[in-house]
Amino acid sequence: MNPLDGEMRIAVIIPTLNEEAALGKTLESVVLQTEGGDRVIVADGGSVDHTLDLANRHGATVVPLSCRGRGTQIAAALRDSHARVILIVHADMILPAGALSAIRQGLFERPDCPGGCLGHRFDSSNRLLRITEWWDERRARRGTSYGDQAQFFRREVLDRQGGFPDQPIMEDIELSSRLRRLGTPVYLDRPALVSARRYVRLGWFRTILANFALRLIYQLCGLRACESIYRRYYGRS
Repeated sequence: MNPLDGEMRIAVIIPTLNEEAALGKTLESVVLQTEGGDRVIVADGGSVDHTLDLANRHGATVVPLSCRGRGTQIAAALRDSHARVILIVHADMILPAGALSAIRQGLFERPDCPGGCLGHRFDSSNRLLRITEWWDERRARRGTSYGDQAQFFRREVLDRQGGFPDQPIMEDIELSSRLRRLGTPVYLDRPALVSARRYVRLGWFRTILANFALRLIYQLCGLRACESIYRRYYGRS
């Protein structure tokens, strides 16, 4: 199978909610790499700013939703796509040049690979974030990636483990777990540039501690804890 044939077309899904400040650069980095047959889908959770205007201006398919939650929005966008390869891009993420080609080639060379991630770098010079990047890379190389590392997967293969997790939060943790049960995820080391805005707002130590606590709660309680985790992470609004 050639990495450029119909079976290797990619649907890039971007979940959004009031992301006008970041989405333009994200879409530019994605659209420049798409080829015939690739799709860019913006799954919006009810933005009241200019997010949808930006999506339309860049030629993305918009899937408007009345519900919020990144995983729920991604799952809804999947129902609007028939692509066999899916890449999840956060709205504050800039893909490096050649990212989509690297995914195609990586999966072509590894026919048994269920998916993986690109990796990430933060848009901050904070030395503590360099430590975070290093640790996240080590973890991803062992097969456990997070959403801000640009996860991707073969859709038909993931369906064997129940498909993409339709849940408001911790969908990236669940996706990574399902991929590991299907094979060995690949770490492509083509890091996307991601915003450090949460670390800036809350502080490095507080963000790390909160992330660890919420992931631990999810590992212990599973899906039934998602609504509570969502409220803690995003606030009751």
